Amino acid sequence: MSHAKSIETARDESPDLEVRIIKAIGVAGPRNVAEISRMTGAHQETIRYKIKKRFGRLGFRFHAEVDFDKIGLGLHWAALDFTKGHYSLAPQILRALNQVGYLTYYASIVPQGNYVALFALPENTADQCNEFLSALVQKGILNAFTLDEILVSRHKVMDPHFFNFRSGRWEIEWDKVAGLAPTPLPLSKKPHAEDFDYYDLLVIKELQMDSLQHLTGIAKKLKVHQKTLEYHYRTHVQRWKLVPSYTIRWTQDTTKKLTHSVATTVITFRGLSRLEYTEVQAAISKIPFLWSEDLLQDGTYIAVLHIPVTDMIKATSYINGALPNLSSKVTVGFVEPTNATSFTIPYYMYQDDRWKFDLRQMESSLRKESVVSLKK
Repeated sequence: MSHAKSIETARDESPDLEVRIIKAIGVAGPRNVAEISRMTGAHQETIRYKIKKRFGRLGFRFHAEVDFDKIGLGLHWAALDFTKGHYSLAPQILRALNQVGYLTYYASIVPQGNYVALFALPENTADQCNEFLSALVQKGILNAFTLDEILVSRHKVMDPHFFNFRSGRWEIEWDKVAGLAPTPLPLSKKPHAEDFDYYDLLVIKELQMDSLQHLTGIAKKLKVHQKTLEYHYRTHVQRWKLVPSYTIRWTQDTTKKLTHSVATTVITFRGLSRLEYTEVQAAISKIPFLWSEDLLQDGTYIAVLHIPVTDMIKATSYINGALPNLSSKVTVGFVEPTNATSFTIPYYMYQDDRWKFDLRQMESSLRKESVVSLKK
C-alpha cells in the first residue's frame, strides 16, 4: 500500500498557493512553518520545500526587517561625493565607517558617480556625524555631502501576483498595475525605544544575516545557553516587534540567464509639492518589484526598485506615464552591483548598556587603517 504524500504535487496545488505562502512569510517569518501552514492550509512539508529549495532556485531571498527606532537608532540617508583622489578608496573608507560610525549600507551610483549610504545613528548624534563628514570635506576627501533624517521608511514585500512561478519570471500587465490601489506611507509618530539589551541585538543581527536560522543553531554559534536566547527572542524580539516583519524579494542571479537579472534602480524626487508627493508615492507604491521607500525630513522621496532588465523600458514608461512633467524634480541612478554592501545592525557599538558614539574614535580608526590622512 502506498503512503499518502505530505507534499502536494504541482498538479494538485492551488494556483495561488505560492502567492499565499509569500504573504504569510511576511507576517510570520520564514521559520514559523506551523503558523504559515495554519494561514495557508498547506502541508508543513510543502512549505519547508518551498522555502528551503523552490523559492531559492527562483531567485527569492528572505530578509528580516528591523525596527531601528525601537532599538534607539534613527535612520539617515547620505549622499557622498568623493574627490577624484579618494574615489578609489571610497569602499575602504565606508567599510571603516561601518565599524565605528553606524554606517549600515553603501552603494556606488552610476552614471552619477557618487555614493549613497545609510547611517543608523543613536539619538542626538546627527550633528556629530555632520561634523565628521564636514571634516572630510575640509580635508579634501569629499567634495560635498548631504545627510538627512528619514522620517518614514518602508521595505515592501514583493507583490507575487505578477510573478509566474512556473516559468520563473515576471509577467506584468502594466495596465492592471495602474489600476491597483496605492499603499500610502504611514506618517505616524515613531515608536519609543524599548528596554532592549545586548542579547536582543545579537539575535537581531543573526536573523539579518540568515533569517532561516533556528535559535538552537544561533545559540551554538554565539556560545550562549539556548534557554537564555529563547527568553530574549520571545519576551523582547517577538513581543516588542523589534523585527516586525520579513520580506521576500526577487533578486539578481548573474549565474543564470538574462531573465534572472535585475537592475537596482534608485529614483529620487526632490522639491515636490504636497500634491505631487501624493501622486508620486501612489504611483511608485503600485510597482510589483518595489524594494523600499524613504521620505526624508526635507521632503525628498527616494524609491529603490529591483527592476528585471527585461522590464526596464516598460517600467520606466509606466513611471513616465503616471508622473508626467516632473523631469526637473527626478533623478534616476543605478546601483553598481559589485560596489554595494549591506551590514547588520551595529551591535558592537552597544557598550555598557548604551550606544557609544565617539568622533575621535571615528577619526583615529581611519588613520589606523591608513585609509586616509585627516591631517593636512
